[in-house]
Amino acid sequence: MKAIVWDMDGTLTDTETYWVQNIFRLLEHYGVPDARGKAAPWFGTATSETIRNYLASPDCRLGLSFEECRAWCRNYIYTHTYAQGAPLKPGARETLAALAARGVPMCLVSATERQALRYTMDRLNLGQYFVFYESTCFQTMTKKDTALFDRCAARLGVANSDCLLVEDSLYAIETGRRAGLTAWAIEDGKHVKEKDKIQAAAQRYFADHFQLKQALLEEFAG
Repeated sequence: MKAIVWDMDGTLTDTETYWVQNIFRLLEHYGVPDARGKAAPWFGTATSETIRNYLASPDCRLGLSFEECRAWCRNYIYTHTYAQGAPLKPGARETLAALAARGVPMCLVSATERQALRYTMDRLNLGQYFVFYESTCFQTMTKKDTALFDRCAARLGVANSDCLLVEDSLYAIETGRRAGLTAWAIEDGKHVKEKDKIQAAAQRYFADHFQLKQALLEEFAG
């Protein structure tokens, strides 16, 4: 491999937990008693799943539609969480720094909204590690399009076959593979239900950045 395309959420940043727990911010906003102190059978592994479960449960105290709840959660996390929270996953900065020290060309492509991506890049000082970074949110070309990865490899100055994709989500891994990239996966709690499929789709699978860093340094040894 000669270059790397990185994902952000769930791969470099530990933001997925914020997404799925965002419903508690929603409930607080509308004055609904805090439900975290008791078992919440409606709590899922993704924001949309959790909202649907909550609205259909006996615990529901909101007079909002699913779309209204989801829109509120998206707005809150983009305008508050990414600007103030969204930490890096343990070991992620060390991974990026070690690769940058070896001169590995890297880019970051995220489905996160553009301003939220900029908040995160600036707050965590991540821009120094990447040749470029971009958001696919509200764009015509997304991670479902192989042309996106064609373009990334070209901008990094390498052939698709020489480009490594590091992701946590199944659909992006599958698209990257179709585009001819090598795809490695890192574990994230949001995708636990798809773990077997992700492991099957990716050429390698890592539990954390400590494992991933070692493998990357071996891959880009010189």
